[in-house]
Amino acid sequence: MTEKRNNCYVWVTWLAKIMAGDVQCHWAPWFKSHYKVSPKAPSDFQQSTWIVDHNKCLDDVCKGCVTKSLSFFKENQNSFTAKRGNMTIKGKPDLIVLGNDQKYTVYDIKTGQPKASDVIQVMLYMTFLPYSISGMYKGKAINGYVVYKNGEKTSIPSHSVDDNFRAQITHFLNILNSSNEPERSPSYPECKFCDITKEDCPKRIETEVVGHEGPDLPM
Repeated sequence: MTEKRNNCYVWVTWLAKIMAGDVQCHWAPWFKSHYKVSPKAPSDFQQSTWIVDHNKCLDDVCKGCVTKSLSFFKENQNSFTAKRGNMTIKGKPDLIVLGNDQKYTVYDIKTGQPKASDVIQVMLYMTFLPYSISGMYKGKAINGYVVYKNGEKTSIPSHSVDDNFRAQITHFLNILNSSNEPERSPSYPECKFCDITKEDCPKRIETEVVGHEGPDLPM
């Protein structure tokens, strides 16, 4: 049963997608920030395939770290919590590597086509990790990499997290933290990947409309 949260809760991946415009329906991440969604819409074979590809790629990157004798931390080891007023911000980077220069680099593994949200997600990790309640990365300048299945890498230097980027984070966090619900913007391409069921979102579109023909263009 869906349950209202005591305080606003934001997962980094939700924030990255609305900042990048991958998700136009701001209501969905707002709802998940204010409510524990249960039951969730079921996953499919595509998600299972993604998990296998993702873990294979992560293992390949870790082997490279072993070859270079670099210290690294994987997934659950990297789970962090940061606070912003009454908000709780959570994240779990795929990989954090400590270089021989004693600088940290966040890696995130992606198996699909490159998207702007891939880079933004890593930049959010770079932003929030120094403020995590563990204190492990306090005061640290953190670099980042997005690593794709085909071996392509996108480097993100620490100075990319500037005042302008922080201002954009504030703008979208305020949307998620608002007591006012954003308008729903349902569409089949987004709804099919959304884990909020029709019980919580009656406007959810579960069937793609096909086979309808409109009038010919007058040209």
